[in-house]
Amino acid sequence: MKVLPRRRRAALINSVLGVVVLAGAGGAYAAVHDDGAQSTGSGTARVATVAKGSVSATVSGSGSLVSPSDAGLNFTTGGTLTEVKVKPGDKVKKGQVLAKVDATDAKATLKQDQASLDAAEANLTKVEAGELPASSSNGSSSSGSSRGGAQASPSPSPTPTVDAAQLAQAQAQVTQAQNQVDADERAVDGTTLKAPVAGTVASVDGEKGDTVSGTSGSGSGSGGSGGSGGGSSTSSSSSSGSLSGFIVLTNPAGMQVTANFSEADSLKIKAGQTATVTLNAESGTVLDAKVLSISSLPASSSSGSGAGSSGSAVQYPAVLQITSDTSNLRTGLSASIQVTTATAADTLTVPTAAVSGTGANRSVLVVNKDGSTTRTPVTVGVEGDSTDQITSGLTEGQQVQIPKVASSGSNGFPSGAFPGGLGNLGGGNRFGAAGGGGFRQGAGGR
Repeated sequence: MKVLPRRRRAALINSVLGVVVLAGAGGAYAAVHDDGAQSTGSGTARVATVAKGSVSATVSGSGSLVSPSDAGLNFTTGGTLTEVKVKPGDKVKKGQVLAKVDATDAKATLKQDQASLDAAEANLTKVEAGELPASSSNGSSSSGSSRGGAQASPSPSPTPTVDAAQLAQAQAQVTQAQNQVDADERAVDGTTLKAPVAGTVASVDGEKGDTVSGTSGSGSGSGGSGGSGGGSSTSSSSSSGSLSGFIVLTNPAGMQVTANFSEADSLKIKAGQTATVTLNAESGTVLDAKVLSISSLPASSSSGSGAGSSGSAVQYPAVLQITSDTSNLRTGLSASIQVTTATAADTLTVPTAAVSGTGANRSVLVVNKDGSTTRTPVTVGVEGDSTDQITSGLTEGQQVQIPKVASSGSNGFPSGAFPGGLGNLGGGNRFGAAGGGGFRQGAGGR
């Protein structure tokens, strides 16, 4: 018998060991990943039973929390701060005084314009009574004697005459003076900043002695028009949740979420649909919500730049009202949103993966008692996230085949590759990750 050289004999033994290990590992992998599949003529496939259940279809978006009750407050009348009564973190009530600026100039202007109004009203009273001289004479002086030398009889006292032009002018002066006084009163009120809503002070942009600007459009004490009720100008939070103002108040009451959805998904969203909101910072916190509106204008558009990309990614914003408890929420928190666009309860269902085709041409593979399959047309109702509603074509209890997505390689591994690969096995031999379980000798092998 011919004896093989030692090196050839070692290589042969390593080769045999490699094949044995691969075969054993492939069988173990297949056994571990066997999820109840049954063998059919076309390969290995799973089987599902047609059953009664519920189907839900959802679309997903992302956004952030925003509260319509948040407020950025500014003085309507600028000046020097004389009082700042709150600091960040303070809880305040609606109508509470938060800060004041020096009202000396505003009050002086109001006093001066009030005097002008009083004078205009007095002038109007005289014109209405006819006590002011008429704008033109309506007659001539009487002669001391009548024709023929007879003495003329005394004429009666003239009736007071109201001049229409003078009356209109006097009324206009009163209206103008009254408007100025009203503006002055708003300017005085605007030197005191009050809370329009209850909430928590988030920020204060100044301290006693600082000078602040007003939002009335004119200088301090000028009596300019503008400004909102309560002596302050208020701005609401934007869709991004950002606010600015001398004092910013936050209030989680009525918290909403603004979210962007893809153009395809946005077409499925309607007002009144239910949704869930999951906070990104607290994945365990899931809030209930409902859709208030979906915009018909895009929120953003960005052109694709990757290989094979074309067109643009358009998103449409939706506003949702959070219906769960909002007391511990904060404006600006990022969240993931799922809107339920369609549901069907107590209906026949099958896994979505079991349904083939599109539109009206849908079908499933029904598994017969002998193990064979029959292609059967079905009508699909609600297309859910993982199951579909079947409105016709199947009966409860039937079994349908779910085609296998990925085929196995010849060695029992998907695509013929051992999961994770093997290295430095059998004295330097390394088994390849591809090629049906082939192996090659390592650099240090003998």
